[in-house]
Order: sequence, then structure tokens, then C-alpha cells
Amino acid sequence: MKIFDDLYVYPWLSYEANNCNTILIDGTAPTLIDPGHAQLFSHVLQGMAKDGKDINKVQMILCTHSHPDHVEAIERFDNSVLKAIGEEEYFYLDDGGRELFMATGCALPKKPFTLFLLEGTLNIGGKSFQVIHTPGHSPGSICLYWKEKRTLISGDTLFYMGVGRTDLPGGDMELLAGSVAKLAQLDIECLIPGHGELIRGEKAIKKNFQLIIDEFFA
Repeated sequence: MKIFDDLYVYPWLSYEANNCNTILIDGTAPTLIDPGHAQLFSHVLQGMAKDGKDINKVQMILCTHSHPDHVEAIERFDNSVLKAIGEEEYFYLDDGGRELFMATGCALPKKPFTLFLLEGTLNIGGKSFQVIHTPGHSPGSICLYWKEKRTLISGDTLFYMGVGRTDLPGGDMELLAGSVAKLAQLDIECLIPGHGELIRGEKAIKKNFQLIIDEFFA
């Protein structure tokens, strides 16, 4: 589903199995964000095919955090594809993050992450993104902000009328409150969460932030 030039979203719409929204940043360095579960990856392949996009041209996989429903499908890509995740999240995956994989019967990634992101600027094919460390749902969660397009890719930090759960290993509600407050300061026209529907329009997004702050963190 095309959002605007060089940005595509393949939302997970089924309630029968947990999976995440997957995002494609197209251009000279096609990048897939949060590929989801391995056994459910066909919906991404089908969506990309409809948009005339070739999965074999993807140069980087970037994961907003390390939970199985966001990272498991990286196993479908060989080591010629760069695999990126927040640095703190990488170390969490090698420690407490293992618990969730074992609890859900998912296998830890065997093809390792090779790029570890810190807060700051990330260049993807000439496009400039701000990497924002947003702990709370997991210790090393990150969001990507595309200032030029006023677009936030929020992973599981922030949803439509909700936030990521904090009862999983490494979750922290106080840290999540700080992360949401930080994101609320951004100039956003399009918000793409890790699950659920997109939010478009500055007014609707500000209203969503206020609802979340009032309902979850008052």
C-alpha cells in the first residue's frame, strides 16, 4: 500500500494470528522495516508484488525492536542483506529478550544483526531519518522520524489509542511514558505504528497523543 513516493506499508489486518505492520522505504537502497513472523511473511511478498516491488532488491532489514513478531522473518534473508537494530536492543536480545522467544516457541535469529543503531541521524539511500531511542515496551526500542515527510515509524512504542505493553521481559511503564512524551514533541503528519491502523493528519495525531497521555500516564 503506497503512502507516498518511496514509502509503502503492508499492514497486518488479521486477528487470527499476531503479526506486525511492515514498512518499505524504497529508492536507491530499499529497506524493509519489521518483516514480522517468518510463516506469515507471504502477505508482505504479496503486497510488494501488487506494488511492483521486488523483494530481492531489498538491501537492508531494520527492526524497531527484537520481539519475535517483528524480527523472525529476517531469517529469510541471507548475509548479503544488512540487518539493523538498536544497539541496546541487540544486547537485550542476547539476554532477557531470549525469554519471549522461548515462551512463544519461536527460534532466535541465526543470521545475526550486523548494524547497531544509536540515537542520531541515519541515511538510507539519500533520505535522512532520525533514530530515536524509545525504551519502555522493550529496553532498546527505536522509532524512525522522517522529518522531510513529517512521518513517524513508531514500532510498538505508540499505536492508535494505545501504547506497547510493558508486562513482557524488559518492559517498563515509566520509561515508556518518557518515550511517548519525547515523541509528542515532534511535528508529525503521518504516524505508522507497529500494529493497527495508521493515523494521518496533524490534528488527529495530536489528539491521539493527548488521549494516550491522559489515559495511560495520568
